[in-house]
Amino acid sequence: MVPLRGSPYKASFNSKAKAADNTMIGGIMAKYITKELEGLNTSFAETKKNISTKDKESLKDVKTLLKIKEKTEQTLNS
Repeated sequence: MVPLRGSPYKASFNSKAKAADNTMIGGIMAKYITKELEGLNTSFAETKKNISTKDKESLKDVKTLLKIKEKTEQTLNS
């Protein structure tokens, strides 16, 4: 093994790993993608709820406006 040029990461291998988990469509990748999609769905739902002005008591409330601004910026920077 040699270091990955320009990378702070080091490659490691496990001889007991399943061969199918080393493919791009293996079980490990499927679990990772599912977890990431669930996280995105949660983030989208929270953002939608927080930026919605429909149920806000008062848009003059600074905390409400700041939360809307924060969630909008998080979405744009993601």
